Amino acid sequence: MFRRRSNGIDALIHRPRQSASQRFLQAPVIFLTQTLYRWRLSRAAATRPQPSTNGNEVSIVCISDTHNSQPRLPDGDVLIHAGDLTQNGSFEEIKSALNWLQSQPHRHKIVAAGNHDLLLDSKCDGSPGRPADVAVADRARLSWGDIRYLQESSTTIVPQVPRCGNWAFQYERSEDVWTNTVPDGTDILVTHVPPRTHLDLLHLGCGFLLGELWRVRPRLHVFGHIHAGRGQEQLYFDPLQQAYERAVVSRGGIWNFALTVKGFLRSLLGLAGLGTEVKTLLVNAAVVGGLRDDERWTPILVDM
Repeated sequence: MFRRRSNGIDALIHRPRQSASQRFLQAPVIFLTQTLYRWRLSRAAATRPQPSTNGNEVSIVCISDTHNSQPRLPDGDVLIHAGDLTQNGSFEEIKSALNWLQSQPHRHKIVAAGNHDLLLDSKCDGSPGRPADVAVADRARLSWGDIRYLQESSTTIVPQVPRCGNWAFQYERSEDVWTNTVPDGTDILVTHVPPRTHLDLLHLGCGFLLGELWRVRPRLHVFGHIHAGRGQEQLYFDPLQQAYERAVVSRGGIWNFALTVKGFLRSLLGLAGLGTEVKTLLVNAAVVGGLRDDERWTPILVDM
């Protein structure tokens, strides 16, 4: 079987979380900036009114980066898989993942590809161990059943990620493949890569995708790719968020930290225009983690 060798970038993406003391010693300004930003987010979440339950809610089961695992999934109306169904992207692996997803009871199933799903990227055809004619035939043999596969159409978000080794669906980190690509009025955005500075270990997401979030502001953004960034985060698109992102992208700076403190104080005093509703809920739904994918996490359930 054709297998891709892991490299230093793969180890970085799958690295375990650093301790608080390690992060402070490594970059004190970034650590303090992130602490203020997260404290404000937790305070806003604690004071936000609970949504009313009137029977019109939609429950969304979010998963990503299953890497050949088949976790037990909770009930829900919509199942979203944000990429990396497999480890090596072979026909047998993808076929097994699709069979598993088709066996699930969810009424709507949406799947985006990830960089490990090599067979689904025609640009990988003809690579070593993957003859082009065989790859084309294998893709044609895949049965998607009731799964809606998203890949670059009016209802599809690009599955690409910034380059991280010799995998699929990749672009150069300096290349802008995102600006003005997400339709206005999008409610749910599904990508494989995270936006930069949010649930991405600070620097492994895409800055151009972050710009699209500021422009479109969907209600929900589901992604994965950076396993150790798994979790949820709310975006309010206010001056504090802007200052925090600028500080992280610039890798610190006293002026950026001062702007973050200013935004933080304004939010405490109610001067930042912070509403009671989350503008965008981010979900990094990675299911596996650890250096060898030996950790397992439960799917994330979102009610909208």
